[in-house]
Amino acid sequence: MPKMYTRNQGGEDRFYADLRDISGGQVALRRPGSTRATTDKDEAAQFFADRIRELGGATSTGFGTPLAAFVEQFLGDNPKGVTERCLKETRFRLRRAVEFFGVDRSLATIRPRHVRQWLTRFSHLSTSNQRHHLHALSGLYGYAQEMEVVPLGYNPVSGLYGKPSVVPTRQRTEEFFEIDEAARFLDASRRLHLHSELVGTFLLTGARRSEVFGLLVDDVDFENNLVRIQPNEHRRLKRVWSERSVPLWPQLEEILRPYVKGLDRAGDALLFPSQTDEMITDLRKPLGTIAAEAEMERPRLTKFRHTYATARLQTTDGGSQISLWTVAKEMGHKSVARIEDTYGHASHYRPRGEAVEYRVDQE
Repeated sequence: MPKMYTRNQGGEDRFYADLRDISGGQVALRRPGSTRATTDKDEAAQFFADRIRELGGATSTGFGTPLAAFVEQFLGDNPKGVTERCLKETRFRLRRAVEFFGVDRSLATIRPRHVRQWLTRFSHLSTSNQRHHLHALSGLYGYAQEMEVVPLGYNPVSGLYGKPSVVPTRQRTEEFFEIDEAARFLDASRRLHLHSELVGTFLLTGARRSEVFGLLVDDVDFENNLVRIQPNEHRRLKRVWSERSVPLWPQLEEILRPYVKGLDRAGDALLFPSQTDEMITDLRKPLGTIAAEAEMERPRLTKFRHTYATARLQTTDGGSQISLWTVAKEMGHKSVARIEDTYGHASHYRPRGEAVEYRVDQE
């Protein structure tokens, strides 16, 4: 395999290349017209890559492309135009790769077995988190192929035999609130003055975690009684068809109208900002506090989504049972399959009103 190495000459390290594997011999990496090898590492890397191209090695093999430098280029270029939050998470994962493989490690010297060794470092993390790390590294190599710094098709992540997988399991039947339980939880958050508007929005829209955290002030349309779930600079949506409008139910209007009025924020600002004016990323601690007040176990955020779907399926539309298709669209699905298979739970409560609501007096 071609490689770069140094020789100490006159007290200075000068760069040379071993290209015997591609019939290039051992050569000094030097500037045109110079008789001595360069002492500049970045310059040597460029000469190295150029020499490989001249010898007919892969269009550009990446042997002289340092990992850390290319990571910074990748993050700076942001080829997919991801949000700042997504870019921050990718940066964190790729910097972990740089720490493990080394700042100067050449891209094309990282093999599937090396990726496996890196992944072993995260055995304590969830399989989902492990996959996020692999996706970040795989994305880096995808961009490296486009930029022709590794051969087309070269991606050590794709060479792994068996990646961490999230084994799909059927949702547990207890993964939703009954109407009275949701009412207790919402009332507890109100009594504690602890994220009651946020909890109410989760329960009364059925929106996903990032969809609620990324809502803007203008996404709440009081004039047309709608909550608009659409992409913005803070977050994308899961799928193209996830863009939608959900009814602004009377109970949610009661909760949000005074809240929005007191915000004094621009329409394009986050509806539920963190203390740093960025998207909230973690709600576990306050949910635990609310759950303790309500004498319940701390719920996962997905429980609110399941609760909304279950409650919505019990409502009526013009006196008739609400259609599965309507519920699916409000949940951001393109078919009713997920509603039938995952989100529709058998509730003990059978309201037949037109609106979704969770009132303590319904207990």
